[in-house]
Amino acid sequence: MKNIFPGCWRSLSLHSGGKLVWTYCKMANFSKLLNYSCYELGHCFNHSCSCACFEICIIAFIESCKIYGVVYLATLLVNSGKMSISYARKILKDYLTSVCFLTVNGFGYIGSFCLLKHILGHINFFTASYVPGFMASLAAILVERPERRPLLAIYCLNVASESLWNNLANHGYVRNIPRGEVIIFSLSMAVLGYFFRSPRPASRFIHSILQLILGKGETGAMISERIAASSVALPQRHSSPRSWIKSLLYPLTVRHHFCPHKAGCLPHFVLNAMQGFVKGYVLQLGLKVLPSVPSLLSQPWKIVPIVLSRTNIQAGFFLAWFTAVFKGTCCVGRFWMGREVAGQGAVAGALAALSMYWYSAPSMALYIMWKILETLYKKGCDADYLPRIPGSVEILYAIAVGYLFHIAVMEKHYLKPSYWRFLKRLTWDNLGKYNRHLLEPYGLNSAREFAHFWPQYNLNHISENMRQMTIERLAKIQV
Repeated sequence: MKNIFPGCWRSLSLHSGGKLVWTYCKMANFSKLLNYSCYELGHCFNHSCSCACFEICIIAFIESCKIYGVVYLATLLVNSGKMSISYARKILKDYLTSVCFLTVNGFGYIGSFCLLKHILGHINFFTASYVPGFMASLAAILVERPERRPLLAIYCLNVASESLWNNLANHGYVRNIPRGEVIIFSLSMAVLGYFFRSPRPASRFIHSILQLILGKGETGAMISERIAASSVALPQRHSSPRSWIKSLLYPLTVRHHFCPHKAGCLPHFVLNAMQGFVKGYVLQLGLKVLPSVPSLLSQPWKIVPIVLSRTNIQAGFFLAWFTAVFKGTCCVGRFWMGREVAGQGAVAGALAALSMYWYSAPSMALYIMWKILETLYKKGCDADYLPRIPGSVEILYAIAVGYLFHIAVMEKHYLKPSYWRFLKRLTWDNLGKYNRHLLEPYGLNSAREFAHFWPQYNLNHISENMRQMTIERLAKIQV
């Protein structure tokens, strides 16, 4: 072995503490076949495959109605000015389509799991969760409206990539980079900052959010207007020396003739920092207060630690740095180059993104990164630099959600907690009743968070071996 793979053997032998297990040994574990029934391993809440699928279908439909009911009601209220019979019909149709999409994704997972078991006659590492999740997700995304598919794909890819990184890092395949989200956010914001100050924005959705935070003054459209309205000649400079009073006030009053603000650049910088801090603090405070309203009504004194929370201050510093540094860098760029250039936005975006040092948000950084990659791919396709792949959005969604189902079963401790709560809600915690103890042959410690759980089987519908295992397990739990 050493002679055949000297480089690999050396890298393995040098690995600290022997954390990295020989890959081929792990692959041998993953090739093992499980001969348990669908009831014994997967849908332990109901012994009948058809009844289990029907039950999950009803549960997923009820929860989908609740989830999308709030979303589309908010959409209806925001666009109340467009209210008409035709618009109400469109909203109702879109609502029912989204409900069907999520319902198919829920019960399709159980249905695909049972179908594969009956066809193959066994359960393997991939059909235990990933392939059923992929099949259900691919069928579900085809039900959803085409215009919503990219949004869903990017969101799920974001969650899946975060879970995958945590998985690889904890298994020793990659190393966590300290403050790595700051690097990702800076690179992404450099691209976004460039497009934000360009006549054509990269993404309308992100552009509208940035415009809400930074205002319209630094957008590409406003820059074009200022350039068109400005005179070709620069303002005349007075050669006469300034008095000492004017010299002291000069940094406070001076502004470039292309600057969108009326006051001096330095006061503008300070004002933006103060406004950003207040907005960030209030926004974070609101996110904490709203879920706590029921408990605050009975115990009002609990508002004090919420108001004084450190995360509120961190959110304030985040938005203060982001807005002030972005606009301040644009002002410096105008003085430095004497004109408006879209590239100034790239520098401003990269420096403003350092604000994530104050308020760490890896999910936001990853989402923006994937959104930028999606936008660049679209622009590459429009310019005929890259090929268009038919069904790429649907396949990407199915791959991401398939992995999320897979990690929820195999190694739930690496799944993002918010997504696990979503899966529990969508199935009324029936996904948590998956018998992860039976997955021990794969060596992934799947039952790590389910050590004291064992399904309540109907002993008439399980094998003799499983019956004996159930009796022994229940006896240990009772002790």
